[in-house]
Amino acid sequence: MEQLSSELGLVIDQLWPNYENAVAEAGLPREQLGTELVLGGWSPKNGRMMATAYAKSDSQRLTVVQPIVGQLASPGEPLRAATPSMVQADLIAHARLQAGYLNEQMGRQVAGGRLLVGFLQKSQAVVKDLGAI
Repeated sequence: MEQLSSELGLVIDQLWPNYENAVAEAGLPREQLGTELVLGGWSPKNGRMMATAYAKSDSQRLTVVQPIVGQLASPGEPLRAATPSMVQADLIAHARLQAGYLNEQMGRQVAGGRLLVGFLQKSQAVVKDLGAI
């Protein structure tokens, strides 16, 4: 888990030009190109679940790599200034903030619906529906 977490950002950076070429060949707008990935799993070294978020949208910048420690997975805007919290009201508020930001950026509704939260423990994954955002 630790090895993959440390190398995935570099792999994304190496593969990104191929992704950009595929977008260009498909005639899609390059400015809408972007990805956010979350890698999580059991860490034998740390004896607990670990997760790391990766975000990329521009070949001129390295992949943003952010360990997830009891907070939302998204490393990007508009949550950079948000105080990490696992309080349900805060999670919903952050989800609404992020959905509104994404919809504004895209000029149409691309995010919203219900907030699903995953709780990961050794040998167990639980998904909880926190409600509408």
